[in-house]
Amino acid sequence: MRRPSILLTGATGAIGSDLLRRLAGREDLAVKVLVRRSVIDPVERVRSLLSYAEISATVDVVEGDICAGADLGVRADALRDLQRETTHIIHSAGSTSFTLPITAARRANVDGSRNVLDFARTCPALECGAFLSTVYVSGKRCGDFGESDFGDAGFGFVNSYEESKAEMEDMISAAMSALPLILVRLSTVIGDSGTGRVTRFNTIHHAVRLLYSGLAPMIPGDPDEPVDIVSSDFVADAVLHLVEHAPRPGVFHLAAGRESSNTLGDIIDETMNAIATYRPQWRKRAVEKPLIVDLDTYELFVKSVEETGNAVLREATRSIRTFAYQLAHPKVFETDRATAALSTDGIAPQPSLDFYPRVVKYCLESNWGTRQW
Repeated sequence: MRRPSILLTGATGAIGSDLLRRLAGREDLAVKVLVRRSVIDPVERVRSLLSYAEISATVDVVEGDICAGADLGVRADALRDLQRETTHIIHSAGSTSFTLPITAARRANVDGSRNVLDFARTCPALECGAFLSTVYVSGKRCGDFGESDFGDAGFGFVNSYEESKAEMEDMISAAMSALPLILVRLSTVIGDSGTGRVTRFNTIHHAVRLLYSGLAPMIPGDPDEPVDIVSSDFVADAVLHLVEHAPRPGVFHLAAGRESSNTLGDIIDETMNAIATYRPQWRKRAVEKPLIVDLDTYELFVKSVEETGNAVLREATRSIRTFAYQLAHPKVFETDRATAALSTDGIAPQPSLDFYPRVVKYCLESNWGTRQW
């Protein structure tokens, strides 16, 4: 029986680093970690990611670059071995920035994925190629968004990240008839459900900081509509299970979905409660709970902030603006296919409010990642 050999891209990212640590702990597994050379040597980067991990697998660092072409920037002799040995690919590399120009977002998320796809075509032993995407390829559409749905359905996108990921999905879905591929769409990942630990801070965490500072007086949306957030441990466990056991081809939503989501109003209330619990002195500042308003009202607020010249409030508004607009297009992500595939191992998302306060606590105690905790 062939020993599984997994090529992992994006291992230095938030999701990729969790995947790497889990893979490293498995016996009878070879893990090839594609890392781009930067200021830090690739081997040292991976070693630092695994410094507290139990290592049972064979972990090798492969120097390359997904944007370098179908050879992934890997030298010729190493490329031949990689092509021959690879049984699984997990492509988690790319840009998650909401503010890149669309051309730059495409280079990272479309062109890079095309190169990984072309590499996959050269792997004779390939059993599964998993491409990580986002449920927000749904763009500005509202309502239910299923695992069989693709793109924005003509409603447009909130930001270049969503648009580039939707274009990537079109490319991968077109190749599914010839290759054993899956698309794994992730919801907003906010931290570990047990410890609250955040590997990489995103707009959700920045929004909590602005609320803590009294710089988020207004948020677009509907207090009764759901906000979908998931824990990093659920996502990492689920991705690996899908790579090994999910039917292919297929699209799977790793989201809280209808059963485990909470409303925007509940999330804001819990944010206020958690801050007050873990920072009792904060109560003395009497920070008002943000108003939840319709999109037109929020647009007027943003315009007034830009015109007043209040630099602090202007930068605060800009920092969460791209995500805030997603709140104005509420939707429920259907998870039937993922739920069925994950049920055999008992992997399921926790209700958001069961772990969200721990994430808020981690943000406060680590000062949003600026000190050890």
